[in-house]
Amino acid sequence: MRTFILSLFICLGMASFAQTPLLFTKVIEKEGADSLKLFELARNWLAHSYTDSKAVVQDAEPGKRITGHGVINFRTGLQYISIRGNINYIVDIQFKNERLRFVMKNFTHEPEQEAMFNNHMGVMVDPLPKDLKEIGVEGANRKACYKYFYKKGKPLCEELFTKLSLDLERFIEKGEIIKNDW
Repeated sequence: MRTFILSLFICLGMASFAQTPLLFTKVIEKEGADSLKLFELARNWLAHSYTDSKAVVQDAEPGKRITGHGVINFRTGLQYISIRGNINYIVDIQFKNERLRFVMKNFTHEPEQEAMFNNHMGVMVDPLPKDLKEIGVEGANRKACYKYFYKKGKPLCEELFTKLSLDLERFIEKGEIIKNDW
């Protein structure tokens, strides 16, 4: 019984210090548009915004949700070349009548090459904890790399979210559904 209670306190203590993954959300409203029209507009926006929208979209429920993924190119200086690679993210667009919610989340690092140490920085959390051991980052190399990843990667993610959300909002405001008759 003591072991169970002790385990419970440890789990609760760890949960209270858990960091949350980086997440950006924006609600876009379009008066008079039902969820199916917003779905079509968002699908058209994806086709215009991404080189290969079919590769981006993972799941689509007409009138309810579009889920996909994207990639941010993460370049580094020579000192942090071991973590050069990509930041993968998930795009989630949910629809209701007259509004949609645009979410970008799960920003995960993927290095170009394996290094002599674990150079997978994992999911970007917000805020950056004082003790990186809380998120499983240990060792001098990994700590320095994760701090660099956070310092340079978070502004890249914010910048992309701002650009994409403003672009989506403008596209929805125009309200033009382009049929692809090819």
